[in-house]
Amino acid sequence: MTDFSYIDSNAGLSTLCERAASADFVALDTEFIRTDTFYPIAGLVQVGVGGRSYLIDPLEIDDWAPLVALFADESLVKVIHSCSEDLEVFQRLLGCLPRPLLDTQIGAALAGLGGGMSYQRLVEAVSGVHVEKGETRSDWLQRPLSDRQCLYAALDVDHLQGVYQALRGSLERQGRLQWWWDECEQMMTSAASPAGNEGYYLRVKGGWKLRGKHLLLLQRLCEWREQQAQEQDVPRGRVLKDQACFDIALKSPGNVNQLAGIKEVSPKLVRRHGEGILDIVSSAMTAAESEYPLPIPAPPSGDDLRKFKSLREFVQVESEKLSLPPELVLKKKEMESLVRDGRWPDNLPGWRKTVLGDGLGRFLKVQGA
Repeated sequence: MTDFSYIDSNAGLSTLCERAASADFVALDTEFIRTDTFYPIAGLVQVGVGGRSYLIDPLEIDDWAPLVALFADESLVKVIHSCSEDLEVFQRLLGCLPRPLLDTQIGAALAGLGGGMSYQRLVEAVSGVHVEKGETRSDWLQRPLSDRQCLYAALDVDHLQGVYQALRGSLERQGRLQWWWDECEQMMTSAASPAGNEGYYLRVKGGWKLRGKHLLLLQRLCEWREQQAQEQDVPRGRVLKDQACFDIALKSPGNVNQLAGIKEVSPKLVRRHGEGILDIVSSAMTAAESEYPLPIPAPPSGDDLRKFKSLREFVQVESEKLSLPPELVLKKKEMESLVRDGRWPDNLPGWRKTVLGDGLGRFLKVQGA
């Protein structure tokens, strides 16, 4: 039976953080709801330390200073599995991120266990224990939480403690522990400085097809959509879907009827925001060229596509030699950048250059990239 304690007071949180501060590492996880909101709503914060699990109730705690201080303690390693959504929860709840942090999903990939492993699969691979995941979609804002919910949540940081120690030992033996640190530090740097609202347009499918004032319109429309979603605390697609943003940017409607004729633009949206959207369209269409964003790089085509396919095959072969997932060695966008620019992408952890070595340089030279 998993040993856990339920923390629902400021005093209890302070005591836990004092105890955790003397440990070598803490395992972390969160449970949250994000069905109808832009921001995640924390339902539970789990801390695993010293072989025990603690369930912190964010609906009862109002003094988070002890946990913020713990997260800022550089001598204490924080461990999370597949941390991206948890980091959003912490940023929203605490206004900070836990550092230094090691992500066990990344660690498992570097250890040769496979890419993108779920927590359930990783625990089974490391310890042979099957963890049930039946409460994944339950209501974490209900109170009281059920016994099954508490057990599920406690197990998420209970087994994580042993998984971390096993991965760390394996990576030390393979000489890859620093790789783990490098990958996670790069990830945390990106998480701490996310692209602003004005940068979302880069994520819209097909955005590379737009140029000049139409790309500027997409940028401004996406920025407006982000602001609206945040102010209303609703999913961005509830305001305007990505496809609608692209279609408006492409067609640049000049009046309400033209706007209403665009697929995915609802009558409700036209009534509520039609004039505001048309103002954005007009502003972008009459903007000076100096305001246009740089073109989004297009996917490889022609000779670049041939080079990209050859590079992907090269990375596949090298990855198999290292028992690493190809996407961990070089991601698709990084390979596209290599082919397009003929140089190593900026800000990549140095271990990748080490493992690819001179072979990549020779390959690029032969390919003429």
